[in-house]
Amino acid sequence: MTQPFNRLSVIEPQGVLDVEAGELWVSNPWELMSEGVNLSAYERNRLFFNYEGREFIDLSYQSGADIDSDSRSAIAADFDRDGDLDLLVASVGGGPLRLFMNQIPSDGKSVRVLLEGTKSNRQGVGTRLQIEVGSRRIVRDVFPANGLMGQHPTETVIGVGAVNEIDRLLVHWPSGHTQTFQNVPVGGILQIREDAVNYQSLPR
Repeated sequence: MTQPFNRLSVIEPQGVLDVEAGELWVSNPWELMSEGVNLSAYERNRLFFNYEGREFIDLSYQSGADIDSDSRSAIAADFDRDGDLDLLVASVGGGPLRLFMNQIPSDGKSVRVLLEGTKSNRQGVGTRLQIEVGSRRIVRDVFPANGLMGQHPTETVIGVGAVNEIDRLLVHWPSGHTQTFQNVPVGGILQIREDAVNYQSLPR
């Protein structure tokens, strides 16, 4: 929470709850939370665009994300199956789910990876994916439960730039097993089973 309150306070609140300003000093703030009262409902969403790995550009207004909604959960997934990540946003105080579709023009491509563990857990949670494209190395960890009020898909979408194939893909499973695949095509879905010698290409 970003509004001022003292969780150790035992004195009576001064005045009344100022909903407009969001000011609150209480002895037990959790009672208000259990009653559905929102303590910080006036924070505008921000969306930053990673420009060529050099700087972050504030695209909040242009994207339509610059709204009052007390958003606390953002799920990144390829909802329209076009190869880039979109955002599903939920608010802690209720209200509608908001889906922001990624319409940013790009020449870059991506690869989607679906894991099936055998010695490791079924969905491959905790697996590290390492991609090598030229001199670049891209690392992604499969860890869907890394946010509040939501969970990312176990399908991992990895942007690789304007290339047609990945030089090398390494899959480091939680069991300690490592798989290596060479010259992997991009633009599709790779289904990788932990005990398999090769991957399967699935239609988009």
